[in-house]
Amino acid sequence: MQSFGELSAIFREKFETRHFPANPESLYEPHPASVTLSGLRVAFPPGAFLQATEDGEDALVQAVQEALAGSSSIADLFAGLGTFALAIRAAYAAEASRDAAAALKRAAPALHLEHRDLYRRPLDAKELKPFEGVILDPPRAGAAEQVAQLALSAVARVAYVSCNPATFGRDARTLADGGYRLDWVQPVGQFRWSTHVELAARFSR
Repeated sequence: MQSFGELSAIFREKFETRHFPANPESLYEPHPASVTLSGLRVAFPPGAFLQATEDGEDALVQAVQEALAGSSSIADLFAGLGTFALAIRAAYAAEASRDAAAALKRAAPALHLEHRDLYRRPLDAKELKPFEGVILDPPRAGAAEQVAQLALSAVARVAYVSCNPATFGRDARTLADGGYRLDWVQPVGQFRWSTHVELAARFSR
C-alpha cells in the first residue's frame, strides 16, 4: 500500500501541475484584451507588464525622451509591449517574452524586433555599434550581462529605467567604470503606500 506522502506526490504530478498552472492563461477571449501605447493598439497577452499608473508611465516616457534627445538610432532592450520603443520610434527592440514580442510586432510591423533573452545573449559591442542611444528597462534583477557589453561599446547615451535602486546602483557602477557619466536620476513614485520607487537615469560618454 502506498503511503500518504506517495499518494500526495502522485496527485500533485497528475492533477495540480496539469490543471492548475502557475500562471493562469485565458482560454477564450470574445473581445481580446488590448492596451493603447503611443496611439497604437497593442494586444495584452497573459502575464504582460505595464507601468503601475498612467501618470507614472508618462513621466518615465518623458524622461527617456529627454535622455535620448538628438539620438539618431535607438535600441530598446527589454522592450516589453513597447512602452518606450513606440514612444521614441526605436529602430530596434529586443524582448525575451515570446507573447509580448509577438504583440509588439503585430502592432508595429515596421519595427526591427528580435525575440531574444538578453540575460543569456546580450547584444555585444559589435551589435550595438549602429546605435547612438539605448533604452534599458530590465526586471528587478537589473541588466548586468547587457550593461557589461554596453560598457565595452561606443553607444553615446543610455536611458536606464529601473524598479530596483539596488541593481540600478550595481549596473551604474559598471557603466561608470566603462567610461559613462551619470548625468541625472529622476525618481518616479507611482507605488502608493509602499517603499518601492521607479527611476529613470541618463548616462552619456
